[in-house]
Amino acid sequence: MYNEDENNSQYRFSGSEIPYNSNDNNGAFANSQPGQEYYQQSQTFPQNDNSNSGKKHKEKKPHKKGMARKVLSVVLAAVLFGVVSGSVMFGINYAGGKYVSNNKSDARDVDIATVSNNISTVSKTDSGITEDTNLSASSQMDIEAVATAALPAMVELNGTTKVTSSNYFGYGQSYEATSSGTGIIVGKSDTELLIVTNAHVVDNIDNLKCVFADGTSASCSVKGSKSDHDIAVAAVSLSDISSNTASSIAIAELEDSSDINVGQQVVAIGNALGEGQSVTTGIISAKDRSITVNNVTFTGLLMTDAAINSGNSGGALLNAEGKVIAINFAKTSSDGVEGMAYSIPVSNVKDIIDSLMTKQTRNKVSSDKAAYLGIAAVDITSNYASYYGYPVGILIRTVADNSAADKAGLETYDIIVGFDDQTVTTMSGLTNMLQYYEAGEKVTIDYYHMEGSEYVLKSVEVTLGSKSAS
Repeated sequence: MYNEDENNSQYRFSGSEIPYNSNDNNGAFANSQPGQEYYQQSQTFPQNDNSNSGKKHKEKKPHKKGMARKVLSVVLAAVLFGVVSGSVMFGINYAGGKYVSNNKSDARDVDIATVSNNISTVSKTDSGITEDTNLSASSQMDIEAVATAALPAMVELNGTTKVTSSNYFGYGQSYEATSSGTGIIVGKSDTELLIVTNAHVVDNIDNLKCVFADGTSASCSVKGSKSDHDIAVAAVSLSDISSNTASSIAIAELEDSSDINVGQQVVAIGNALGEGQSVTTGIISAKDRSITVNNVTFTGLLMTDAAINSGNSGGALLNAEGKVIAINFAKTSSDGVEGMAYSIPVSNVKDIIDSLMTKQTRNKVSSDKAAYLGIAAVDITSNYASYYGYPVGILIRTVADNSAADKAGLETYDIIVGFDDQTVTTMSGLTNMLQYYEAGEKVTIDYYHMEGSEYVLKSVEVTLGSKSAS
């Protein structure tokens, strides 16, 4: 999750997958260990490649230079969603979790229960719980019933990432670190189990694995993410999930959050501190709140006083029926302030979730087939963006002659912000994405181009090249 303990810090994300931390004044990622901070900026620059590409530009709304300064006073920091351990490689056994064996029958033919059905079952078997299944009123909320029914629909999302520590002079060392966050099982296709989480929980993470309620784990792939909405969808192959595990998990239903009331009781579930799922409760404190992180403003948020801690990012905020009304992602980090956590209402992102769920699940391709763009670039962090008025993204420093980027019309000083309908903010993130695309594929790249005194958002279709051809 994001974390910022710098001068302008007001908020923290409740969880994030990327444990890099910027010492900049405006939002960054950090680990959850007190007093330990990291700075990361991509040093990986692609060389030139050769491929064919057509030029097709579509102009979008303008981004005025200096806009970031207007939001400098409202800065969000993020609390790292999970525990990050330096110099520890993530193995197939995590926190005692058992990696699913391929020789077990898988989950393809297993009917997975829904959380609503689980609540109904709990109500019938527990004499201490009312048999009235109409639990929509907050006064009727049975926290134990909701927690019992919904916990099987929550998962831990664990992986590794490269972290670069920096000292006062800006020098540092890179190493592999583990990271963890939360996901919500929201669907099942013919071949995959679908999981919703925050984009910052899965972006730029390697060896991503999902740990289920029974402690077993399986490899997990990201179908797509939208960082500007902090939403992502991941998937686990049903063939990697045993029938026993499928019988122990559940599917959470996404609920329209447009009719939520202030004072309504809610339950929050998440992988707090990376120690496994835990439950907290509270009320809806406010609606339609706005906060800004890394120059991205999130609007229409719900505020809750339910405890949201490191590791809760991507976890569920549930109503009395056990349905997901929002996705937890941030909290206030200012000294002396408690009980101000923020969640993204399902109604704000339902269309994005539906779209991401239908995207093709990609696996890494062999290095000789992997796509190549042909640029050298640097990251525009939130600090630089606020100070100079640039968009947050990837600033192109050079474009190789006759490369895919060159043929598409990308130029020096263009700032890339989107790749194949996914938000990108770092060169390392873009480089990681390219490992899942083959040379010759066509994708749309969104970028800002300076026209006069302002940046204009454009898009262009690019035919990706090959590194081996460069």
